[in-house]
This record gives sequence, C-alpha cells and structure tokens, in this order.
Amino acid sequence: MNRTSDATSALKRWQLQLLRRLNQLVLLNAEQQQNLCSVVKAKQYTKGEILLEKGDISREIFFVVDGVLRSACEADGKEITRWFCFPDHFATAYFSFVYRQPSEDCIAAVTDTQTLSLSYTGLQQLSQQDPVWIDLNRRLLEYHYTNLLDRVMSFQSQSAKERYDSLLASMPQIEAQVPLGYLASFLGMSQETLSRLRAKRKKL
Repeated sequence: MNRTSDATSALKRWQLQLLRRLNQLVLLNAEQQQNLCSVVKAKQYTKGEILLEKGDISREIFFVVDGVLRSACEADGKEITRWFCFPDHFATAYFSFVYRQPSEDCIAAVTDTQTLSLSYTGLQQLSQQDPVWIDLNRRLLEYHYTNLLDRVMSFQSQSAKERYDSLLASMPQIEAQVPLGYLASFLGMSQETLSRLRAKRKKL
C-alpha cells in the first residue's frame, strides 16, 4: 500500500470517528454525513505547535482524533491554562469563532496531535444547505458553556484537593500526557501544591 492509500485510509477512519461523535449530539443522515466529510480537512500538529495565536480570529473548529490541545491566556503576567482538549472532543476559541473577534487565548498542541478541521466558511456553507448544522453548532456552544460553568463552580465550591481528585476521576490519563506546570495552572494552584497532592495520593 502506498502513502496516498495510507493517507486516504487514515482520513476515512478519522471521519468515521468524527461522525460517531457527532451522532451522539445530532443524528445525521447519509447526505449530511457526506456533506460534512467534503468540507473537513485532516491536519496534524507537532508538540508545541501553535494552532491559534492570541489576537487572531479563530477560523476553525478542531475535532481531536489523537493527542492533546491546550488553550492558554495571560493574567497578571502569568500564563493560565484555560482548558485541555482530548480525543473525541472539539476545540476552538468559541467567542472568537462565533463573533469574529480577536481571540484572548492561544491554542497549542501539548503532544503530537491529529485533528479534523472545519472552517468557519465551511460551517456557514453547511448551514445554508441544511438547518441541522445550525442546531449542531448550538449544541456545541451549549457543551462549551456547560464546561465553563462547571469549571467556575469547581473553583467556588471545591478545595484544591477536591478539584484535583475530580479531574483525575474524569480524565485519569491527563497526568501521563500533560506537563505538571500546565496541570497546576489549570487547577489554579502552584506546582509545589500539586506535587504534594500527587505524593499523598500515591501513598494512599
């Protein structure tokens, strides 16, 4: 099998992975699936590569096939991790993508990452053809806002240890894939505090 055949086979697998995930949100018929596959593009990023620079307008929604993405912003001269995106999830700077405004965050690959990308133009094209894409976009926004709300509430109601335990319960693989500094920033604690919590957890 040559490289072209390998690439075609991989793209089909990635598209099937995307369709399985989307069908959990909105059931798509054969024509809708075909229309989507005609506009998404396979993109691969190396560890540390930037997908979106701060100040740029977000022009794509990424579906992570494999790897980890990270969104970060600056506050009081420090870099703060907003979120991580793992396989089978969607990533973009949503406010920037929807309202066509410069992004306050940057998005980068934490590991070598494989994605399928849907451009803003591609989404508009689909939405003009079929209202199901408007509904799907709304559901993705609801998902994003719910995650943001859960994150805010965790800082208001949970201790540092409780936030750490909750994170590992929902994403047990995260410690093996994400550097300690990024993880501590996401949890709103120092690396020293996180190291102590990890040490205590290992003892238990």
